[in-house]
Amino acid sequence: MKKLGLLVLSLSMVIALASVVSAAGLNASITSPVAGATYTVGQTVNLSATSSSAVGAVNYIWSFSDGTVSRTGQNQTVSFATSGPKTITLMAGDASGANSVKTVNVTVNASNSARPVISNIHAINITQTSVTITWDTDIVATSRVIYDTTSHADITGQTAPNFGYAVSTIESDTTTKVTAHSVTITGLSPATKYYFRVISQG
Repeated sequence: MKKLGLLVLSLSMVIALASVVSAAGLNASITSPVAGATYTVGQTVNLSATSSSAVGAVNYIWSFSDGTVSRTGQNQTVSFATSGPKTITLMAGDASGANSVKTVNVTVNASNSARPVISNIHAINITQTSVTITWDTDIVATSRVIYDTTSHADITGQTAPNFGYAVSTIESDTTTKVTAHSVTITGLSPATKYYFRVISQG
């Protein structure tokens, strides 16, 4: 009689687990200036940045929306020769070729010594009791209107703030200076002639 031998093969299965590492990549941040900051023409603006998840050394390039010459380096300074809103752009790049771009918006006001040039004065939306006065300035400035029922053709020798006029509107917020001005005056007397002057300060 033959004996049957039962061969049992034991299979050992090896499962290889792949470990996936999530790489965030280069991430740059502008630490100075802060968004919404205001400066004056010629004032020094400090430029500072940080970065994380970088591979090797990081190169920083700062550029400016008004054409001011770009700067390189993590910490730099710049001053603007003209007033108005400015966008500051930072581009950071590391040794792996990764880039990170960030922007911040600031406002540059005219220096205290600058006098805005006023033009295009108009009276619009005239009703029985109200009127809107509009005008332009060549640099950002505040908005105010002085007015009276009496003409003041010559204000020589008159003192600020109203220069002899009876009434003044409230001056606009100095942190929100503009070049296109619009002030609405209400509470006027019907069928009455009014004389006004516009005032803007840089």
